[in-house]
Amino acid sequence: MLKKSKKAKKASEGLGKMFSWVPLTPDTMTILSIVLALFGFLLSICGSIAFSVSALILFIMAFFLDAIDGAVARAKNLATKHGAFLDGISDRLVEFFILLSLYFIFLGRWEFELPIISILFFGTCMTSFVKAYAEHTGVLTNEEALKLPGILERAERSFLLLLSYALAVFSETQIVFYLLCATSAFTFITFVQRFWAVHSKG
Repeated sequence: MLKKSKKAKKASEGLGKMFSWVPLTPDTMTILSIVLALFGFLLSICGSIAFSVSALILFIMAFFLDAIDGAVARAKNLATKHGAFLDGISDRLVEFFILLSLYFIFLGRWEFELPIISILFFGTCMTSFVKAYAEHTGVLTNEEALKLPGILERAERSFLLLLSYALAVFSETQIVFYLLCATSAFTFITFVQRFWAVHSKG
């Protein structure tokens, strides 16, 4: 786990240096990612294939900005507690909008679309909440919180959600169903892993 966290930190530093030239403040990037995801959702419910493809592009841009804003902030020495708070909120909102889009795409096509999407959103919120609240209450230090285990981290989860949406755009509904089922299961397992890791500290 320590080796993995070191690799993630090194990758984040590399991204920050690579995109430090972007003429936007990290907070602006964060807010822009939310706006792009919102417009992606609005386009996704229009029903047209052209709108759905446009929504996919906006979602990719939103996830990308959401991935680099913190790294750019650290590279430019602009990292603040306010920025970290805003970044955490934007993470959940961006994922919420793509999950909501997937729900509306498959509304009425599956029998279990609501439970699957609900478990996914539960997982996206609770995996980060366990980490943040454990640190907030002092059960874990910041270093310990960063090392919490997880079978499906946010980067992998984001990729799977984008892949699911891309496949949904091109009507690969059966594949998307199994992919989202697997993602929701791994997301829930990640929550359980983190909860148990924190609980065992008591």
